[in-house]
Amino acid sequence: MRQMLLSLLLACSTLVAQQAPKTMTKMEVILQASDVVPGSFATKPKVMYRAGTKYCRIEESPDEEHKIHGLVIISEPDVWMINSADKSGRHLVDSGPTYNCRLPLFDVVGLMLPSEEAKPISELEFGQEIEFFQRHGATPHPGGVMQSKQTTAYKLQFGESSLGLFTSGTPERPLAVAWIHGGKNKIYWFSGYGQLDFDAKLFAKPQDVKVEEVKPQ
Repeated sequence: MRQMLLSLLLACSTLVAQQAPKTMTKMEVILQASDVVPGSFATKPKVMYRAGTKYCRIEESPDEEHKIHGLVIISEPDVWMINSADKSGRHLVDSGPTYNCRLPLFDVVGLMLPSEEAKPISELEFGQEIEFFQRHGATPHPGGVMQSKQTTAYKLQFGESSLGLFTSGTPERPLAVAWIHGGKNKIYWFSGYGQLDFDAKLFAKPQDVKVEEVKPQ
């Protein structure tokens, strides 16, 4: 009887773990940065989706110069990197052990930041902005008017890096996230941000695409 009960509990745990989330977050973002040429590909809009820690999707704008229309689909542990322009792509399997998809806002690699400064910045992710600032103790205060919207501001300091989050609306949603380090700055503007019903098709293997399997190293 004890063994049967244990097996039943394990089966129930597995079933719960496999259940799809009920909602997903959709974000539309535009990058503005001191070291990025205005109007260049890096500043073109991106659409991202996130559902929990397993499902992520990134839709880039077309890069006409290089004939690339990038699409990244993550359904942990599966990852597809697609060029929608020529219907080609690659598929790889995450080797783990955590199997968490990540959508970091800022790339700290190559900036030679101290670890105590780089680590928290690398943990700031799309779809988890408010939680990040609250977790690190940022308190809300009036942020003024941005894009004709009254905002609430959160600020954090890590070493020489300043992070700022500006939110608006009810429920509270990100409007902009800024990073300032020395004389450089990067700002992500959110032109869209909201909750939708989970759509499993957005995180499935794309159809009509020639996919190359990438073997783990």
